[in-house]
Amino acid sequence: MEDIRELLEVAPTKKVGKLLKISQAKGKQSMIAELHALVRKGDLTEEEIVTKLYGEEATSSHPAYRALKSRLRDLITTAIMDDDVYSANYRTYDNAQVNGYRQLNLISLLLTRRAWQSVKYLAHLTLRRVQDYEILPINSRLTSILAGLYLGVGFDEKQFLKYQALADHYAEAERVLNKVSSYYREMRRMIYAHKLLPNEIGEEVSGYVAECEPLVKQYPTVSAMQATFFIMKVHSLTLLGDYPEAIQTANEAETVLRNCKGAGNQSLSLMALTRVECSVKLRDFKEGYLQVKRAKAMIAEGSINHLKLSEYAITLGLQTGNFDYAYEQLAVVDRRALKRLLKQQHVEYWLILEAYINILILAGRIDPDQMKGKLPDFKLFKFVNNVPSYSKDKQGMNIQILILQVLYLLINDQYGRIIDRTDALIRYGSRYLMNNENLRNNCFFKLLLTAEKSNFHRAATLRKSQKTYQKMVSPQAKLLGRANSTEIVRYETLWEIVLENLETSSPDGRKLRVRGK
Repeated sequence: MEDIRELLEVAPTKKVGKLLKISQAKGKQSMIAELHALVRKGDLTEEEIVTKLYGEEATSSHPAYRALKSRLRDLITTAIMDDDVYSANYRTYDNAQVNGYRQLNLISLLLTRRAWQSVKYLAHLTLRRVQDYEILPINSRLTSILAGLYLGVGFDEKQFLKYQALADHYAEAERVLNKVSSYYREMRRMIYAHKLLPNEIGEEVSGYVAECEPLVKQYPTVSAMQATFFIMKVHSLTLLGDYPEAIQTANEAETVLRNCKGAGNQSLSLMALTRVECSVKLRDFKEGYLQVKRAKAMIAEGSINHLKLSEYAITLGLQTGNFDYAYEQLAVVDRRALKRLLKQQHVEYWLILEAYINILILAGRIDPDQMKGKLPDFKLFKFVNNVPSYSKDKQGMNIQILILQVLYLLINDQYGRIIDRTDALIRYGSRYLMNNENLRNNCFFKLLLTAEKSNFHRAATLRKSQKTYQKMVSPQAKLLGRANSTEIVRYETLWEIVLENLETSSPDGRKLRVRGK
């Protein structure tokens, strides 16, 4: 009995009273209300309370009394828990989700205790608070519980039909959400597996989108479903290389999501990032610059999405030849946040971006004295040692690490060290870069090797490289190159830098270690 008295000390009186009123039958005070009144007096022992309720022969171990006491304890606990959850507010989708699940867990516990009235009260209250957020698992479970209660406890056909219809609606919506989520996961699997070309994955995913679109349109306010579907649709378009349509779809997604109550910032941020990414793929600096500004207003500073936005902004500058913009975007990045929020492999990607900007400085494409902010000094061999993960990624970013090394050595007139690497570059290209997806990478590697075979002489290199260069800039290669995320600075620009750093005079008098025949 002492535990019940302690609970009453902290329980909100009005909520306890409301729950007791619900427990009345035909206006008559319930046994649980009588027990509550006796406990509240505070001057009665437990034996005296039992006597008043069940007669002089009953004791505190009387089964009916023990069940009644348990029901009162549950009712008071319900009032306390409900007050705690209510005080946490339901003003956002995230809060509604967290507190809705907490209430649902309490309701499930009370169901096992057969505290029907408390369950009914809490289920109604929770549904009223969370229903408009369309969190399907919560809404589905609550309406199912209420339909069961109106069917089995105090039968009410009108209420039963109402909540059964809602339960059926949410069950079907959950089925559609599960279908969309399953296709979304399959899309991610195909992307990560690297067994298909991007356009092949895009074709497969566009089939998923066509199948799901009419189903998804039936539930325009279910933010989780709409977000997952639109992310999948946008991905299918980017994989197919249709970036203008992807931007339009991302705009449509934002409009739809803003009509969903409390649509999560995460989903809106993803759409904003998608628009920036597509602008990068289109190499449209004007559009990308506007999309970066627009996204900054939507994405919390210091978040992982903010770092992703900075990454896209830097890449936008590098891909479009606006190198000063890329430098200044990198200069303001919080480097402590990089190490705190990102995995080591992703930190290494940032080091590659920074290495390219330093190569552009060495090549005279960026004047750091004219820039806002300052970057750390660049040392090639320290950089190579700091990217161990990507050095093992033979078909990924390791390509860029090798290119960076050759460019650095070339700009610094260290031709002999390039020759030392030539055989390795030939083997690497023949082993890892022969598929269509790596067509531009393969061509650029061949161009670098052509420069070496021409003894780093500009005129000879230009003459011998024409066929390979034309293949690299062909429409097919450019289409594949857009889908290939490994190319950071356009190879056309890097080839200009290579040519600028080759010899214009006859190589006869140069002290070069010519590669053996």
